[in-house]
Amino acid sequence: MIKFFRKIRQRLLTENKFSKYLLYAFGEILLVVIGILLALSINTWNEERKEKLIIRNLLHNIRLDMQADTLQFSKNIKDIPEVITNATLLLNSTELETLSANELFNNLPYYSFYYVINNKSYEKVINAGITDFFKFNELYNDINTYYTLDANAYHKIIKWDDDDTTADASLWLAMGFEIDIYANFTYTENDVRFAQTEENRKIVFIEQLNKPQMRNSIKMSLYRKRYLEHILTKTKQRAEDIILKIDEQLRE
Repeated sequence: MIKFFRKIRQRLLTENKFSKYLLYAFGEILLVVIGILLALSINTWNEERKEKLIIRNLLHNIRLDMQADTLQFSKNIKDIPEVITNATLLLNSTELETLSANELFNNLPYYSFYYVINNKSYEKVINAGITDFFKFNELYNDINTYYTLDANAYHKIIKWDDDDTTADASLWLAMGFEIDIYANFTYTENDVRFAQTEENRKIVFIEQLNKPQMRNSIKMSLYRKRYLEHILTKTKQRAEDIILKIDEQLRE
């Protein structure tokens, strides 16, 4: 092909057809420019296509992370009411003597629901420095809000509850009541003998329960658990809304 164009140029110069040569040369330059622009356009298209594929994969992985979040949120939302009910029973019941010593202690709200939002895929986006999500920009704004504002609010609440529950546990363990070892695959209830009798354990627990410091610690725990239930429900709904948006976008 190159030899063909070279022969044409030589023939035009030999025949002194200079004006035609200039016109031909201009046409040849134009073809080269068009070829370069076309190659650049194809390269840009390929790069954009690769970037869009990367973004779609990232969105898919973010969806999986959020799905894991919602499953854990759902579990915690389901478990919190039982903790609240049991702790409320300790504060309100006038028939605590009917419960065993272990039942009394196990009704204390010593559970914390510490779960950190999974942001591994989101961190990959940040570390990669991706700023243009093409048609997904509006969706990315929602995702960014979830992993910054929503996550920060959620993490403050769970840390508050976890820290204060740990502090409450120290108070409950120091009230002169001999605890049982938590039943699990290693131990069973009453597996280790007690220095205190069952009756004495119950008396000590109920006496401590009537003290303002003990009751206040339980009341504050109830407040935290109710607030945590609220923030869990709100954050879970936020994640579920974004998952639906991701599904809708990825179907297009």
